[in-house]
Amino acid sequence: MLTGSLAATTLALASCTSKDGQAQASVSASPSKQATPRTLRLASSAPPVYLDPALANDSESFRITRQVYETLISIDPNTGSPIAGLAEAWTESEDGLRYTFTLRRGVTFHDGSAFNAKAVVANFNRWVKLPKPLAEHASEGFGHVFHHEENLPKLPTEAELKLTVEKGEELSEEQRTAETLRLAELEKLKTVFAGDLFIGKSSGGSASYFAGVEATDNYTVTLKLRRRRVGLIEAFTLPGMAIAAPNSLTGGPKANPGESLLTAPIGTGPYKFVSNADGIVKLELFAGYWDKAKLGNNPNHPQLVEVSSISSPYNRESALMAEEIDGFDTVSVDIMRTLVRNAKVVVQRDPFSVLYLGMDRRNTWLAKADFRKAIAHAIDRGSLADKLFLQGSKAAQSILPPTFGVPDPEDTITHSVDKAKALLAGLGYKGELIEFAYPLRVSRSYLPLPERTFAQLAEDLATVGIRIKPRPIPWTDGYVQKIRSKDFTGLHLLGFSGGYRLEDDFISGILDTKEHEFGYTSKLLDSQALVARSLPAGDERTAALTGILRTLNTDLPLVPLVFPISALAFNSNVTYYPSSPMLNESYLDVQMTNSPALSS
Repeated sequence: MLTGSLAATTLALASCTSKDGQAQASVSASPSKQATPRTLRLASSAPPVYLDPALANDSESFRITRQVYETLISIDPNTGSPIAGLAEAWTESEDGLRYTFTLRRGVTFHDGSAFNAKAVVANFNRWVKLPKPLAEHASEGFGHVFHHEENLPKLPTEAELKLTVEKGEELSEEQRTAETLRLAELEKLKTVFAGDLFIGKSSGGSASYFAGVEATDNYTVTLKLRRRRVGLIEAFTLPGMAIAAPNSLTGGPKANPGESLLTAPIGTGPYKFVSNADGIVKLELFAGYWDKAKLGNNPNHPQLVEVSSISSPYNRESALMAEEIDGFDTVSVDIMRTLVRNAKVVVQRDPFSVLYLGMDRRNTWLAKADFRKAIAHAIDRGSLADKLFLQGSKAAQSILPPTFGVPDPEDTITHSVDKAKALLAGLGYKGELIEFAYPLRVSRSYLPLPERTFAQLAEDLATVGIRIKPRPIPWTDGYVQKIRSKDFTGLHLLGFSGGYRLEDDFISGILDTKEHEFGYTSKLLDSQALVARSLPAGDERTAALTGILRTLNTDLPLVPLVFPISALAFNSNVTYYPSSPMLNESYLDVQMTNSPALSS
């Protein structure tokens, strides 16, 4: 099993190899002039939901838009650090409230229009004015980065932070410690909130970081903030911050002037959108792509790309074996052995996602803290990771992957059937049914086997006496929207894949919708997250993040389950694939021979 670089498949794990120093080659001719253009045929587990990156919130959509669009800041494939993208350079003011971007010259959109400062400003203006129903769809774009519609949270009172127990019970020593820490956290926050947290007026909510943007000249853009936002440059690598052709941002209905992007995306990326029909998205190499050196460094890049949707992992495996496709994403543990035995190339990604079990407090039983705690004790996270995920996947004790180095809270709940049963007995639970939703006909990087994962969790819950009512929902029937609606109040499986290397991506990405997804609100958590977002790397920031994890551990809106390793599989005609933990995988970096037959 190989990571990054491709060669003959072995059981050894190899690290990602760089392509630096590769000899220059001439730019490939247009696909239309080739008798047999190199075509990369990939299979994903679900079709894209939105081809407009400003509205998308799923990895299958971003899989396509990352090829068609580009962002101001790109990601170094070897280190994950931010590097020049559509912006050649940038500077940050000393107070962190002004960023100046120097844009790349000689870039054109797929419709032939010029990329310049006005184009960047036009995209910002569109993001700022997105109607709320549309903005709520997005998870890795402007709203996620700038928290534009959020309002300044109010600090909780001491009384609101007091922990409660069932009538006649007393706080345990563990609960008293947690309460003391919560009150100490409040005192720290009071000091910060005593000053002015944001400056100037906002065109959005009172806690929006966005102050304004302007084209200083044709190739210079100045961005102004209302409060320092640590990690802003890294956040600009998110696919939802992609720059679309200005001509495509107007002409649609008032509710969405950029409606054409849903069916005809237009960016500056290396591939042009051709069609989305019969379950296959087709792309072709953009002859006018600006980065000629990148094209020349890899003369074996795909000239055409076809991404099909095959929901079953076993059907994806069969299609690969029959050479109907060149590769597929989301390899599950139960087909790994078959792939290895058949000398298929498996490319592994480092873990940068988390699977969790959501618990909606609008449910009568899930509203009880001890019931949620019993569920957390009932689940054997280690067994789940070992049985249903690729080797190297780890049980999760928090929502932050280990790569961030933030320690788990000391009182993290561990697997204990006896403790779970004792808590349930104290609540007087008599086996009332709890609805449990899980997705059908899909595989996610954080959830390759949804049905089997549900089954194992249901078995864990049954062991301690919790009865569940299965609620399977097809992913393409709006699974995420349904579990976040007021009509569903139960348990559910979901996860989050990180888009850039900063903790707030996970914290905001998972918890910004907490009221809808978990029936959970917390003045303390909102205040903690706001403060942590402006702290530079160091002990103070780590302490602030530990405080956030402690709040989540006490309130338990969700149970973190697994930090999964995900993987792709390929036939031998794909000789290199640029795997990325953040899924920032450009097909222009893929190296191919012409066909599986030619490489065998």
